[in-house]
Amino acid sequence: MPKGKNRPDRDALHKVLAQAYKGKSFAAYGITLPPIRELLPAVPVGDGFIDNLFLLEDGTYAVVECTSGCHKADIIKYPKHIAEIMRRYDKEDGSFGLHLVIIYTGDVEKAESVFDFGCLALHPEQVFLSRMDGEAEAEAIGQKIRSELPLTDDDLMKLVVLPLAVPAPEGKAQLFDRILAMAEGIPDEGQRTFVLAAMALATKKYMELSENNRYNLFRKKPGNTTKIAANL
Repeated sequence: MPKGKNRPDRDALHKVLAQAYKGKSFAAYGITLPPIRELLPAVPVGDGFIDNLFLLEDGTYAVVECTSGCHKADIIKYPKHIAEIMRRYDKEDGSFGLHLVIIYTGDVEKAESVFDFGCLALHPEQVFLSRMDGEAEAEAIGQKIRSELPLTDDDLMKLVVLPLAVPAPEGKAQLFDRILAMAEGIPDEGQRTFVLAAMALATKKYMELSENNRYNLFRKKPGNTTKIAANL
C-alpha cells in the first residue's frame, strides 16, 4: 500500500488546490509552459504518490517533481512515474503530451540537462532553487503582506517552493516556519488558503522537518480543526 494512502489530508489538499491553480503558470520558476488548467488527483505509484500532476490549458500535462539529488540514480524513478501517467491519461490518439519539470532544492547547484539511460533519454524542464535568493524573495513578499498589498500569482507560486530554496534540513525548516507565519497573514482568504495548502503538499513530501514542526500546517487548532481546515 502506498505510504499515506489512508491520510485524509492528501485528498483534502487536492480538493482545495484542484481549481486554485487555474490560470497560474510556472513563469515564476523561469519555465515557459502554457497556463495551468487544474491540478489532477494524486496518482499512486510504488510506495508513494505523484502529487503534482497538472493539466495545462493546451491539453498537455506537466508533472512536477522536487528532488535534492541530481544523479541518474535519483532520476531513474521518473520513467516509472511517466509510464503510470500515460497508462491513466494517454488516449492513444496521438494527442498526448507530457512535460517533466524537475525542481531541484537549494542543495543542488547544477545537473545534466539530459539524462541518457541508453534506451531512454529524459529531457526535463529544470528549476534550480539554489539560484533563487530565498531570503530576499521572502522579505519582498513579506513586505507586500505587511503593507496589505495584493500578491501576484508569481508571488504565490514562489511562496510555495521558497522553503526548499535553501540547503540542509535545518535551513529549510527555519525558512518554512518563517514563510508559514508570513502566509497566515495574507489578507486575501483565497490566496492564503492556496499558499497554505500548496506548501503543505510540497513540504510534507520533500522536506525533512524537525519533530517539532513536522506537518506544522496540520497542527490542531481550537475546535479540533487544523490550519488548513480552518481556511477551507
